[in-house]
Amino acid sequence: MAYLKIFPIKVTDKKALDYITNPDKTEEKLLVSSFGCSPETADLEFSMTREMAKKNGMDKGDNLAFHLIQSFKPGEVDAETAHRLGQQFANEVLKGKYEYVISTHVDKNHIHNHIIFNAASFVDHHKYVSNKRSYHKICRISNRICHENGLATSMPTGEKGKSYKENMEYHRGTSWKAKLRVAVDKAIWTSINYEEFLQKMQLAGYEVRQGKHLSFRAPEQKNFTYMKSLGSYYSEENVRIRLAKNRNKIKAPRHLSREARLYINISTYVTTGNREGFER
Repeated sequence: MAYLKIFPIKVTDKKALDYITNPDKTEEKLLVSSFGCSPETADLEFSMTREMAKKNGMDKGDNLAFHLIQSFKPGEVDAETAHRLGQQFANEVLKGKYEYVISTHVDKNHIHNHIIFNAASFVDHHKYVSNKRSYHKICRISNRICHENGLATSMPTGEKGKSYKENMEYHRGTSWKAKLRVAVDKAIWTSINYEEFLQKMQLAGYEVRQGKHLSFRAPEQKNFTYMKSLGSYYSEENVRIRLAKNRNKIKAPRHLSREARLYINISTYVTTGNREGFER
């Protein structure tokens, strides 16, 4: 079974990120992963996203990030399994919209995951809302993942019962659409043109069908899923717009904005290890 705790980070996310990625707790960082950012520069990338959210009028509240702790019963899972389940949990909760760093700590008698994710979405810049309703939602996700992997379920869900459709979805697992959204966001994040995006989707295991409407099919999926069915944000036009933004970052215009300078500094740090020049 997995017990969950979530609380906001209001003062500094760097200290929290340094703590969860401690080599002594994570087998020399072998049990550290991330999405939408690099673990070494996550605080800077979080900050850049929040600045963009602020400019778009979406940065409401004083939360910088959120810290999720997922604890397993002693002897219930090994470290690698716990990390894999933690990644699945984070991907389903955050739906490919929020940068996060996940680490699995093995320094205590119970293995546990730490997930720190940005309070602002790098996709639409909306702030994550943490309340009783969202907590019950992540508990339902955790219970389902535990059930699918032969672990006991324990978290409260706030539900009196499920409809037939909800019950079927529970046993079937995450919908193909939810998984596809995560895969598409990952592919866009690491691509600079449409062709590269399609190649990344193929590398992720998806079959691509191009016609009047772009669609994908995952391994073992019976039917193709149209991109247009994922929502307007995933239309072919918006995918190309997001890819164009990636190209603009690489071109580095002559008069750089703060976000562009920070992006270049992050890239320099990843390549050279030199952290000088970062702006806060």
